[in-house]
Amino acid sequence: MQLKTVLISLVVLLLFGSGNPDPYPDDYFASPLKIPLFLAGSFAEMRSNHFHAGLDIKTQGRAGYRVYAAADGWISRIVVSPGGYGNAIYISHPNGYMTVYGHLDKFSDEVQEHVKALQYRQESFAVQSFPSRDQFKVTKGQQIALSGNSGGSSGPHLHFEIRDERTGWPVNPMLWGMEVVDTLPPRIYRFKVYPIGPGSSVRLQDARTGGWRVLSSGEDAFIELVRRNGKIVMERVKKIEASGRLGFGVQTHDYHEGSTNRLGAFRITLLNGLSTLFRSEMEQFSFDQTRYINAHVDYQEQRTSGRWVQRSYLLPGNELPLYEASNSGILQIEDGANYDLKYIVSDAVGNTSEFPFQIEGFAPSSAPQSFAPVDGLLMQHDNAFTMRNGPFLVRAPVGTVYQDEFIRHNRSEREIQGAIYSAVHELHDPLVPVHKRMTIEITPSDLPEDLREKALIASVASNGSLSYAGGSWDEGAVSTNVRAFGSYAVAVDTDPPSIRGLNISANKDLSNSGEIRLRIRDSFSGIASFRGLIDGKWVLFEYDSKYSLIRHRFDGTVPRGNHVLDVYVVDQKNNESHLSIPFRR
Repeated sequence: MQLKTVLISLVVLLLFGSGNPDPYPDDYFASPLKIPLFLAGSFAEMRSNHFHAGLDIKTQGRAGYRVYAAADGWISRIVVSPGGYGNAIYISHPNGYMTVYGHLDKFSDEVQEHVKALQYRQESFAVQSFPSRDQFKVTKGQQIALSGNSGGSSGPHLHFEIRDERTGWPVNPMLWGMEVVDTLPPRIYRFKVYPIGPGSSVRLQDARTGGWRVLSSGEDAFIELVRRNGKIVMERVKKIEASGRLGFGVQTHDYHEGSTNRLGAFRITLLNGLSTLFRSEMEQFSFDQTRYINAHVDYQEQRTSGRWVQRSYLLPGNELPLYEASNSGILQIEDGANYDLKYIVSDAVGNTSEFPFQIEGFAPSSAPQSFAPVDGLLMQHDNAFTMRNGPFLVRAPVGTVYQDEFIRHNRSEREIQGAIYSAVHELHDPLVPVHKRMTIEITPSDLPEDLREKALIASVASNGSLSYAGGSWDEGAVSTNVRAFGSYAVAVDTDPPSIRGLNISANKDLSNSGEIRLRIRDSFSGIASFRGLIDGKWVLFEYDSKYSLIRHRFDGTVPRGNHVLDVYVVDQKNNESHLSIPFRR
């Protein structure tokens, strides 16, 4: 009986493998490019208001490299957009994952024909298609496109993602064994200390003068790091003493051979002795959660200095699934205790840097603390919020801020570069991050009735310049949804967009040209739509929003002879421009 049980167990093991198979086998996905992989961007690298969802693979500064399917599957989605990923292909695979290929120049011929037919049918450059499972089957290593610079790309490269189709979450492609040559450990540049809550403080002893710098709750300080004799050590600080509750943050970046781009680290661990005080690991995340990056990092530091400091403690409203933390990563300092701490930073292939440091505890001050009077109305991170102050109203849903804030509102009459129809309303502090959209409403003081349909909310910069924040007139006020604290006012947009021919002018002969190119721009609310007609019939104009460029490639739809081009452009406030140009071909 026992022998039979053992034999059955062996058969099951041989047939199905161990109970914990590798969730990311190295041999399933191949490289989407057949050139050496050098990265301009890594998975979960920090970007403005979001984590990067894939790998940005360099293409030697040019478009036109062949892009290949990373595994067997079928094209399940095709997108053409003037921004974002531009021309993009999504391939579903039998293992339950999807690969994404963005900023493409051209699709394969059969896909390109499918897309073009859809664009003409819908009379739109921007289209989206969801082919059936059998329409565009692909095999591993099959060419699907050419690399490019379409959409929101800042230079030619291939954006490549792997997503779990069950959840839609992107997963770190480096865990699947992408062949990037990398023997370089991450670099740790500096770390921050944050006294948290009443009674907490930090003392930093200067390594040269022996003097002390004292930080109280609400303050923070950088501690610069250097490498000496193969070890990372503090540069200007000899000793750290603290009392109360203490948080930490670290500035670190990863690199690999052949690329000077700053990439994101995979794992950051902060040890207290042998115990993990805090750990973040960039394995996967949800697109719905990516804006929580503003709680993951020191937002104020990033906005003021450009440095990406990753917190090693959790703000109350941070819901990212990336962490393992004891007491939210906050260290409680006791009088007379010594703490041996260590940062360990690793990349996805296991290269590691370490930085140990010590903190000595001292007794908190027994002197009574004085607090400045609180100005503003409390916005709690876990409650909805409404504040009205005269002609200004703000409504915010639960989860708008990451920690409780006393919200301030002031009215300013400062000089503005442009006409406005209200006071400038200063809403709290632009260095405090906002997660969810707030509704703001401003009742204008002197808005003429004939301008109501052109009214909008403008964001007012520190130099007085205005930028479009959306909005429309409704029942005596102008309202919009915003995702940032700052200064706002009512303005109007009555100026139509501009249209300028680049290689076309009245009666020009384009017989030897392969395309028509024009530049379309709007100075305020932005372009909402455009249409290009030749002899009264819609023709495809490709739109590259980053260059404000539209172009029609002669593809056989326009015969030789005399023609008339008409271009119509409409902005977000329905101001329209029309350019009509006769030409020959």
